[in-house]
Amino acid sequence: MIRKYVLAGAIALSATFAYADEPIVGNWKTASGETALIAACGGDFCITLKTGKYTGRKIGTLAGSGADYSGEITDPSNDL
Repeated sequence: MIRKYVLAGAIALSATFAYADEPIVGNWKTASGETALIAACGGDFCITLKTGKYTGRKIGTLAGSGADYSGEITDPSNDL
């Protein structure tokens, strides 16, 4: 019986975390028209290009929550 309760609790907890994402998390269009993914990584958020010549390249990090974020974004052609 204990296993059933633990499993049910884990499923409920997973569903809670799925709705706890920051509003910045998701796919965004860049100024050049490419798509970038902003996703949690560690305690910050990583920005990775999903389309274009530099697909898969991490181009920045952000920190913050709610409507207040700060960080750095680099030009992927600089190969930093």
